[in-house]
Amino acid sequence: MSKYGKISEDYMLIKRLQKDDILAFNELYRKYSPKVFNFTIKHLEHENDVKDLMQELFVTIWNKRKDINEHLSFNSYIFTISLNLIRKHFRKKVKDRNIINKWAEDTEQYSTETSYLAEYNNLELISNRIIAELPYKRRQVFVLSRQKGLSNKEIAIKLNLKKKTVENHLNLALKYFRKKYSSRTFLFSLLLIFFI
Repeated sequence: MSKYGKISEDYMLIKRLQKDDILAFNELYRKYSPKVFNFTIKHLEHENDVKDLMQELFVTIWNKRKDINEHLSFNSYIFTISLNLIRKHFRKKVKDRNIINKWAEDTEQYSTETSYLAEYNNLELISNRIIAELPYKRRQVFVLSRQKGLSNKEIAIKLNLKKKTVENHLNLALKYFRKKYSSRTFLFSLLLIFFI
């Protein structure tokens, strides 16, 4: 059981991963690599650097598979490793100490798994609360898009809407998120990547 009292997909995948199941590893890669890419590309200049970082990240996950705590959020675990690898990248490649110091300042509070996990849980609560505030149809569209992974066309068919209407609902939902959370820019970027 996970700490939330139910068996999640990640929980099952991690349990299999701990038993050296390469298919479980591939599934975790498929699920999380787009999120990692979208996050790291915002911090690194070159796509090749992002690809190198992602390779190192998933090699680390494979090598540490026996140590992963399946009861904690894998999302927070993978994000923490990503931040540490980005720091490592800057230390190696960036000559301008001011850039390193500014980036380190902006992200320092998220440097440990414990502090990130607390913020992650806070973001999850905020995200769910904001979603609940959306008008019913907009909420339906948003959940099908961001949480179920349906395309705009699929949502339009499912809800009997025009594709343009679906796009409008999504744009308005994102504007609402920005309005509610715009005071903390870095955290809002995390919210966009991991929840919306």
